[in-house]
Amino acid sequence: MPDTPKPEAPKKQESFLGNLMKYSVATYLGFLISGAALVVKGILPPDSYAVPASFMAYTTSLMNIGMLGLDQGLLRFYHEPPKGATGRTMFAACTRLSLLVMAAVGLVGSALFARPLATAFGLGTGGAILVPFLFLNAALYMLVRYLNVLLRLENNVAAYTAETLWMQACLNLLFLLPGFFTQRTWVFIAVAVASFGCVAIAFWFKARAPLQAPGLPYKAVYRQMVPYSIALAPAAVLTPLYQSVALSFLAAYSGQTSQGLFSFAYQLSLLVTTVQAGFSTYWGPYVFAHYRTEQARIGRVHDLLNFLIFAFFCCLVMFEDIIFLVFPGKAACQRFFPLMMLAAVFLILMEGTVYGNSIARRPHHDTIGVAAGVLAEVLICLWLVPAYAVTGAAVALVAGNAVMFLYRTVTGQYYYRTIPSIPRTVSGFLLAVAATAAGVVFYQHFLLKFLAVGAILFVYCTLYRPQLQKLWQLGLGLLRKLTGRRG
Repeated sequence: MPDTPKPEAPKKQESFLGNLMKYSVATYLGFLISGAALVVKGILPPDSYAVPASFMAYTTSLMNIGMLGLDQGLLRFYHEPPKGATGRTMFAACTRLSLLVMAAVGLVGSALFARPLATAFGLGTGGAILVPFLFLNAALYMLVRYLNVLLRLENNVAAYTAETLWMQACLNLLFLLPGFFTQRTWVFIAVAVASFGCVAIAFWFKARAPLQAPGLPYKAVYRQMVPYSIALAPAAVLTPLYQSVALSFLAAYSGQTSQGLFSFAYQLSLLVTTVQAGFSTYWGPYVFAHYRTEQARIGRVHDLLNFLIFAFFCCLVMFEDIIFLVFPGKAACQRFFPLMMLAAVFLILMEGTVYGNSIARRPHHDTIGVAAGVLAEVLICLWLVPAYAVTGAAVALVAGNAVMFLYRTVTGQYYYRTIPSIPRTVSGFLLAVAATAAGVVFYQHFLLKFLAVGAILFVYCTLYRPQLQKLWQLGLGLLRKLTGRRG
């Protein structure tokens, strides 16, 4: 029998890179949506969209309550379904259970706890009337999220890309547009609910027809998925609170202007995720499908991700002044913006370090890590926000993300090693902290900040020289391929 593995290796590499690029399209185009949202927020007064921003932040948290972690269970077990079940069966079972849970939670919350929830969520005076719409918006977002996972798992790249772009537009941009015509909160909320509703309806009809087979073995699906997902569900619920907690404290201690500034800086900090592109979308299912056979590649990708994220982060710190020249009304964000970016970096890097917990079926470690991070953020908000307002909230966000990152990374690496060189990785983290400190200390001195962060970036490139060379070779290869096709 002929030896086939060697000839297949180039095909595997081409398939991996090709698929990664395909799933990056949605993120690159989504970057334009995020950019448009930043422009809108930069033009509108911060207090005009403060309550709608909190509404959308808590939409994500409540959406995860209804999902019960089943979207992560679907990602984990799609390739290992129970006997007699298929991926579509599991999707149908998950959406049915989540809709029932969301309906029950929404009815109880709206009928009995509307006022305290409105206060806790920073929805402003008279916010109790918005609580039922908050639950409705969360339910619609939940359906959109489930459909997004299904399209990804079925490798329907075109539909996945279209649905992802609509989802990002609903979450980040469309609800802001009424601000050009009115400051009435209920108009913002109506646009948010209507936009999510349109996307959910349009793509649900696309997915619904094949789900109507009789006798679907839901019980078998629930027996396998629910214990795993329930253990992970608190992590999914708590993760969006990293933004929401800060907004709530700012609403209580500092006012709507600080809420608006924090929301603007938070979304701006997600520019760091541009480098991540479609990585997280493609990477999770890839790891679960190949973790037994591709550990070496998974380690190499971890190092490449580290290098790309930290290098881009340093560049953003060096040139952040340009951003605030474009948005002079948000210049107050510059003193804490590097902190916000570092917090986003921690979130991204977990994509390469924490899958060991899921592979080992120990999702409680993810939940403990997220809960510890939220607790740290709450405590630091209590300490710093009353005195330092939005800067204190930014420090709390970084601390919370750092605690979560460290716990989940240590436990994830215990079960499945993805970090090839721990000293190099730790050195990279310390350099990122140094770049953040330089950005905060010298935020009013462009030249000093540029030189300090530039020196840190040079050291970092030296540390990750093999990864830099690898990226250079990949770039040249892609360039040759493109020029060859045109020729």
